[in-house]
Amino acid sequence: MNRRGIIKGLAIVLLLLVIVYIGVAAIPDKQLEQLWTSEQGEIIEIAIAIGMIGFGALLILIIVFDLPAGNNRISNPSHGVVEAAGAGAKKESRPGVAVTPAWEPPPVPLKTPSIEQIVGAANAAAELISNSRNAVITMKVITGHAQHIGEREEQQDAYGFSSLDDEEAIERHGVLAVLADGMGGYAMGKEAGQLAVQTMLNEYIAKSAEESIPRALEQSLHLANQAVYEMALSHELEWSVGTTLIATVIHQGELYWISAGDSRIYLFRSGVLMPLTRDHIYANRLREYVLAGNLTLEEAESHPERHLLTSYLGIPRITEIDANQEPLHLLTGDLVILCSDGLYDDLSDKLLEEASCLYPPLAAAFILQHVLAGQRPYQDNATIAILACV
Repeated sequence: MNRRGIIKGLAIVLLLLVIVYIGVAAIPDKQLEQLWTSEQGEIIEIAIAIGMIGFGALLILIIVFDLPAGNNRISNPSHGVVEAAGAGAKKESRPGVAVTPAWEPPPVPLKTPSIEQIVGAANAAAELISNSRNAVITMKVITGHAQHIGEREEQQDAYGFSSLDDEEAIERHGVLAVLADGMGGYAMGKEAGQLAVQTMLNEYIAKSAEESIPRALEQSLHLANQAVYEMALSHELEWSVGTTLIATVIHQGELYWISAGDSRIYLFRSGVLMPLTRDHIYANRLREYVLAGNLTLEEAESHPERHLLTSYLGIPRITEIDANQEPLHLLTGDLVILCSDGLYDDLSDKLLEEASCLYPPLAAAFILQHVLAGQRPYQDNATIAILACV
C-alpha cells in the first residue's frame, strides 16, 4: 500500500470513529441502559475516544512530518513539477508527475559549485601530482558492482557496463557505466530502468569515431528517454512511467558523465569523496527563489515539495541534464562511483577509505553491506557501480 492509500485509510477509520462516538452520545440514557451498564458505556466511550486520538495523531504525524508510509517513491501527481517543453512552451493539460524519494534531503546550500568549477578543481589537483598525465598510457579500469532489493517488493534499479575485453572498443569509446533507478510506485518501474540502461549502452557504443564523447552521451540519453516514453505510450501509461539515469565514460584517463534525476556520481580521490552531480529536485528552484528574495531560507528548507524530481526519463522531452563538456583528468587510485538513492546517504570519506583498499568487486559489496547493516525499516533498492583506475 502506498503513502496516499495509508493516509486515506486512516482518515476513513478516524471518520468512522467520530461517527460512532457522536452516535453513542446521541442515544438516550434509557436506551443505553438496555444495551449495557453505565460502567460498560463509559468504557466503550473511553475506548472510542482513545481510538480517535490515536488515529488522529498518527494521521497528523504522517502528513505533517512526512513519515514514510510504504514503498512508494511517488506522491500526488497533481503536485508535480515537470518542465517538459521549456519555459516558453504551453503547459500540458494533464498534471505533472511528482516523484518522492525515500530519503529526506538535507538543506540545500544557497551556492553550489558548477560542473566547470568541479572539473577545474579536480584537474588542478591532478596537475600537482607529478607525471599524472604520463600514467594515462598504462591506466586501466576495473569495475565492481553490488545490488540489493532492500525492503521493496521489486528490484527497480538497473545497471550495466560496456565490454572490458574489447581493447579496440575501449580505445574507440572508452569504458561506459550506466545506472538507472526506476520510479517506484508507478507502473513498469523495473522495465523502465532496464530499458533505459540497455538503450544507453547500445546507442553509445554505436557512436562514430568523429562524434565527441559528450555529444554521444547526450544523444544516447535522449534516445533512452524516447524509448522509455514510447514504452509508456504503448501501454497507455503516458506520464506514469519513469526512471532516473546516470552514466560515466572513462576514455584515455579522462572522465565524462551525464545525469538526469537524483541518482548520483562521485569521485573518490586521496581520501576525499567529491560529488560530481546534483539532484534534480524542486529544492534547486526554491534556492533560486531565495536568492531572488521571493522566499526565505526557512520557507525553502521546510517546503513540502522540495524533494520532488524535476528531471527523469519517461517524459516527452528532457530539459534538465547535468553533463561535463571538458574532461576531468583521472589519476591512478581514483574511484568513480555511481549509486542510487537507496545507498548514497551512507557514503563517507571514512567508508570509502576502507573500501578503496579492496578489489573493486569486493569494495562494492563491502559498501553495500555497510548500508544494509543500518537495517532501515523502509530501505529502498540499493545499487552501486564502481570504476577503479589502476
